[in-house]
Parts: sequence; C-alpha cells; structure tokens
Amino acid sequence: MINHITDQKQNLRKVLKGRLSLMQKSDKIAEDIKINSILQKKFKNTLSILCYFPLGSEPNIIPSIKYWLDKDFIISIPRIYNGDFQCLQIDNLSKSNFIRSSFGTLEPNPHTSNTISKMNVDLVLVPGLAFTSNGLRLGRGGGIYDKFLSTLSNEKSLTVGICYENQIVDSIPIEKHDRSVDLVISIK
Repeated sequence: MINHITDQKQNLRKVLKGRLSLMQKSDKIAEDIKINSILQKKFKNTLSILCYFPLGSEPNIIPSIKYWLDKDFIISIPRIYNGDFQCLQIDNLSKSNFIRSSFGTLEPNPHTSNTISKMNVDLVLVPGLAFTSNGLRLGRGGGIYDKFLSTLSNEKSLTVGICYENQIVDSIPIEKHDRSVDLVISIK
C-alpha cells in the first residue's frame, strides 16, 4: 500500500514539475504580484514570519519579505543543518548574508544570523509542489517541511501554503507522516 502511495506521489510530482516548467515567465510574474498583494494585505499585523527563499519554480515572495522587513517584522528563513530545521532571523536580503545549501536553496549564514525559536513564530509560509484547497500538501519528497510542521504543537503558528494557480489539485495521496497547512494562498 505504501509503495502504491509513494508511486502516486512521485507521478504527481512529475506532473506538477511539468506544469511549472511550462509556465510562461509573464504568467509567473503576474501571479507573483497577486500573491504578494494578498500576503501583504492579509498579514499586515503579524509579528514573526518564517518565510522561504524561493526556488525558480516557486512563487517569488521576495517583495513581501522586503515589505515586512521595512515594517520591522521579525523575519526568519529556514536553514537545514544535520537534518535539523532552524529558523534564522534576517535583517535584509543582501546576498552576502546567505549561503547556498546542499539542496540548492539560499539559507541565512548561521555565523551572521540569530536563531528564533519556532514557538515564537506566528506565521509559517510553506512552499510545495501541490496543494488542495483544504490544505493537503505535496512537497518535493524530502519530508523536511512535514517533519518541521509536525513539531509545531503550539496553536499560535498559522501555516500557509503558497502556490501558483496550476499547483492546486483536487486530491493528493497522503501518508501518515504528511502534514497539511491551515490555509492555502494562490490566485485561484
């Protein structure tokens, strides 16, 4: 049964990666603008936000990160170290403050960033390959966010999936370890 679910998830990942690769740059930019507008309007009073540094196929939330930094929000970005998910605070988006991870993502430099307790994070923005409208999520297959989301036992942290319209699907095969998000933000 688990192998069947794993196969279904892998097939869905291929479909979603194909959809994302076919998106026109102009469509991505248009959706990025709308997503950032929603984020900035919806979360203008949130104090501490865990963001992600977007990969090329993920919605570009950099304008929202800049907006929140300008408003003196506490912004953190994850760093994965020895399998441990750390929330590192950033003060700006200067490339010199980031390092390239083994996953190919940019992470805050641990030597110049302070760690924030996950218990002090009000909002967690979660990337993914696919989401359902009720918050089921399909990640890239490493389980990093699922593992982190399972440790958020406090009711304080709102988890929000961020995706393009073509990443919303009707269903996602789920395993015991998979974690959903509280809300999904897209233009759909």
